[in-house]
Amino acid sequence: MRGVRRVGVLLVLITVVVAAGFVSWDRWWRRAGPANPGMKCAAVVEARQRLPFAASGVHRVALIGDSIMEDASCAIADSLRDVGIRTSLHAFFGTGLLTGAVDWIATTQKILQTEHPDVVVAIFVGNYLPPTFRDATGAVIADDTPAFFRAWQQHAVLLSAEVRAAHARMYWVSPPPITGGLLSHAGRLFDGYRTIQGDHFLSSGRVLAGPNGSEVMTKRTCGRTRMIRSPDRIHLTDDGARIYGQQIAHDLSADLGILATPRPC
Repeated sequence: MRGVRRVGVLLVLITVVVAAGFVSWDRWWRRAGPANPGMKCAAVVEARQRLPFAASGVHRVALIGDSIMEDASCAIADSLRDVGIRTSLHAFFGTGLLTGAVDWIATTQKILQTEHPDVVVAIFVGNYLPPTFRDATGAVIADDTPAFFRAWQQHAVLLSAEVRAAHARMYWVSPPPITGGLLSHAGRLFDGYRTIQGDHFLSSGRVLAGPNGSEVMTKRTCGRTRMIRSPDRIHLTDDGARIYGQQIAHDLSADLGILATPRPC
């Protein structure tokens, strides 16, 4: 009887070691292939068969944001469908939290009411197109001023409140490094998002960074050096979008469950 018990204990220990090894491989060493999903896909990417132990309680994800999210959306959705998540894409070029063609608070309210996502994932790097925003006194708020950062953060908080009021989880994603031009404040805006209590944060932008977080135009991926940024040094190539999107999906799924989508190669 004692021998049977020892065998049982040994089998349990072996099972635990094998399971821990598989989870470690899945989360830290498994890599996606080199195929690029591209930047054109359906507005809704349906889920495939549900993967056990992945994204507990999460079945629907909504992606919102500007052109950086637009670049990465198809790669995110392509990865998430393999763990059984349905993803809807709502990113629009040139939009921001203060100005632009989309009122993101009203639009997000509509998304929440019609699609009932469990998670909302956002990328906003700071587009500030005319007409400029005005404060409560009617004064124009200039870009990159303390008033600009306060107003932007206030709108981020309002957006977050809408998501959490609908019983969804809010995830903010760090941008790729942007060191020049009108969007060099993208990293500072993300630092602001990280102060919003109750929200979640994905530092996925690091995957497109060079040494010490520097902005780079190429990366070694799947055994080859590829261009990852377009000539404007802001937007992404197909390879850059694949790498960034797959990293976002991995970071999100790793936060939501035991098993995750693969990291980019």
